[in-house]
This record gives sequence, structure tokens and C-alpha cells, in this order.
Amino acid sequence: MRVLTGATSTVLGLTVLIWTRWIHPGVRAQGVPPAASHRALRIGVPVVIVLLASGCAGHNAASPGANLRAASSATPTATPMTGAELAWVTGITKVHDKIDKAFAPLNMTMTRAKLIHLGTAAGSCSRRLRRMGSPGTRLQQVYEMVKRACRTYDKAARCFARAASAGDAAGATIVGTPQDRIMRRSQSCGFAAQGNASNRLGDALAKAQLIESQAH
Repeated sequence: MRVLTGATSTVLGLTVLIWTRWIHPGVRAQGVPPAASHRALRIGVPVVIVLLASGCAGHNAASPGANLRAASSATPTATPMTGAELAWVTGITKVHDKIDKAFAPLNMTMTRAKLIHLGTAAGSCSRRLRRMGSPGTRLQQVYEMVKRACRTYDKAARCFARAASAGDAAGATIVGTPQDRIMRRSQSCGFAAQGNASNRLGDALAKAQLIESQAH
């Protein structure tokens, strides 16, 4: 309250005037004419109020510049994805496209060779991911999503392998036999797992794209 220190004499003078005017009218401050007393009373009281308000406001006001500096220092700085990270995402994208291509034809003749081919394509996800390894901390969540997708592809590969072992070279079985039931159930298992795995891998790649867009 530095303002109060400078206004000490004014406050004391006004106190004397108020005391002599309202508390003891018969007593007049020495050396202060009546007209001056009234004028000082009318002018001095608002001035003291303004000074008090100004002193308190100046004491508590915060610096806008300090707030701006604090806000700017808390803003994180994003860095673009590295060449290694981009290459990893591109590699996973190629794996996804290659597997989907193997399952793209709408009409397939389920020979033993075709079933083996489908199983090999599905199993390529885990083999490729092991060679590529982890892309690093920033894409760790994507890596975990890809691993789950590859495990589902592995399930599809096992199902197709089982189907391939149930029939002859043409993929034929005798209706109603255990081999026929194995063939039908294994093919159904394989295609269902492949579809789920493809969706999961697509979600992982979408997550990678989101991270890349936020890094710019």
C-alpha cells in the first residue's frame, strides 16, 4: 500500500476537519478557514477513496504478459514422423494389401492348394511383423493393435491348414463324414477370422494416420 504513505498528511488533515465539523462543531482546526474546511471535506474524501482503491488494485493486479508466457510454455511441440516410422507404417500397409488381395476373388475353388495359399497369406502378417519389429514409442499403440490383428490372422491360417488336411487334392470330401464336417467348419472359421483380422489391421493403420496428421 505505497499510496497510503504518500497520502498520510491529507488523511490526517481531513480527520481533523471532520472532527471539528461534525463531532465538535465548536472547535475549529487552527489555521483552517471555515470555507476551506468545507471545500476540503467535499474534495478530500473522494480523493482518499480513489487513492485507497487505486493502491489495492495496483497491489493485486497480475501481469498479462506473465500469463501469456506461462500458457505458451505449456504448449507441446509436435515433431513430424521420422523416415523409419513412415517406412514401418508403409510396410504394414503393404502386408494388409497383400493379404486382402489373396482373399479378394468372390468365387474360389477350394482345392487343397488354394486352402494352403490362403493359410500362407494369412500367416504372413506375423512373419512380416517379426522382421519389422517395433516402430518406437510414438507408434507403440499402433504396434500393439497390429499384433492383435496378426494373431487373428494366425487363427485364420490354422483354420485353413486344418481344412486343407481334411480333403483330397481337389478339396473334395464325402458328405456326412467327419472330414466333411471338418472341412466346412474350418473354412468358415478361416474366413471369419480373416475378416476380423483385416478390420483390426485397418483400425491400426487408421490410428497411425491420425498420429501422423497430428505430428504436422
